[in-house]
Parts: sequence; C-alpha cells; structure tokens
Amino acid sequence: MVDIQNYLNLSKTASSISIHLTIAEEFSENYKNINEKEKDSFLRHYIVNNCPYIFNSKPILFEQIIQYLADKLEINASEVKLIGSAKTGFSISYPPNYGRLFTKDSDLDFSIVNEDLFLELEEEFNSWADQYRNKIINPKNDIQTKYWDLNLFEVPEYQLKNGLIDTYKIPNTNEFPIAKNINNSLSLIVINLKGKHSIEVKGASVRVYRSWKTFSRQIKLNTTKILNETK
Repeated sequence: MVDIQNYLNLSKTASSISIHLTIAEEFSENYKNINEKEKDSFLRHYIVNNCPYIFNSKPILFEQIIQYLADKLEINASEVKLIGSAKTGFSISYPPNYGRLFTKDSDLDFSIVNEDLFLELEEEFNSWADQYRNKIINPKNDIQTKYWDLNLFEVPEYQLKNGLIDTYKIPNTNEFPIAKNINNSLSLIVINLKGKHSIEVKGASVRVYRSWKTFSRQIKLNTTKILNETK
C-alpha cells in the first residue's frame, strides 16, 4: 500500500540535506546513510533535477541549451537532462577517479529519455551493424576497426538490451542522419559555449534511454556500484 507517511517521515540524514550542490565525500556518505526508499529522490535531487554546477551562475543559459537540443530533435525539453561531473561538480566514477573535480578537460554528459528517438537510433545502429558485417561499409584504420568490433558486440549486449544507447557508437555519417544530427549539435554546443560564454569543456555526449524507468534504474545501479567501491 502506498502510504504518504512512508514518504514524509525522512531519515535524519535526508532531513539534514538543504543545498543543491554537495562535495564528493558528503555525497558518498549521505547516500550510504539515507533510507533505501529515499535513494531515488536523493539521486534525482543531485544528479537529475538541480541546476548543474557548470551553469550555477547562468541557469537560463543551461535551459537554453536544453531547449536547443529539444528543438533540434523535435522532442520535449523535459526529456533532456545533463548528468555527470558537469552536474555535480565532481566525478561519480569508479576509484581512483571518484571525486575528481570538473574542469575544462571534462565532458558534458547529456541524457535523453524518449522512446521514439531510442527506437530510431536502434534502427540506425542495426543498419550500420548489417552493413559492417556484410562489408558494405568499412573502417578507415586499425583504431576504428577496434572500436567498431567492440560496438558490434557490446551495444546489443549491454546497451540495447537494457534500453539505452550512446549516439557516438553510431558512425557520424550521412547514412545515419539521426545520430549525425545529435552529434553535430553537441559539437556546436561545445564550440559556442567557449566562443560566446568562455565556458570550456573537452566535449559532449548523449545517451538516449527508452523510458524513465530505464533511466532511473541505470543511474541508481551505476551509483550504487561505484559508491560500494568508494571508501
């Protein structure tokens, strides 16, 4: 039974959280100390919904970037999220990188939750995979061969099966217009943030999810695994 008291009776740790940004040590400690039923709310607060660290002094600029991506892809702006170290100010990744501060050498990690877009990208990936297997398209060098072979196995097994896909796993060519549109839009974001607002980042990426359930599950799964290995 869904009882409101189970949601409003906060743990001591949850009740003590009163700010939008935090530091790596507090993030890890608080996540481990809050109740299990509070963890999804905790992650939404710090990783999904709050204004990103990188845009803390320019929140409308952030909203404009989100709107730009939404308009380019003809989706709702509420379906576009920025996560990663640009959001929190520090890296939530496996040790020894956990807690590494966001710098100009960090990336903008966008997430998009839209089933139609996911299915379109899944179709583009499968088209690429068929063409690669049948030698209709070929890699340009040994490095590309290495990554294409990895993608051929890993994307169906670890991404598509779990309802997600990284757009950079699909070649940025005219044969795959949806992935190309996304990846080119990301490049323009990086270039113009530096040129117009002196905000410099290394690059940007998008991971597209089939559903909000998939998105929330993946964030919780990744965060829990990482923090279990963090002292």
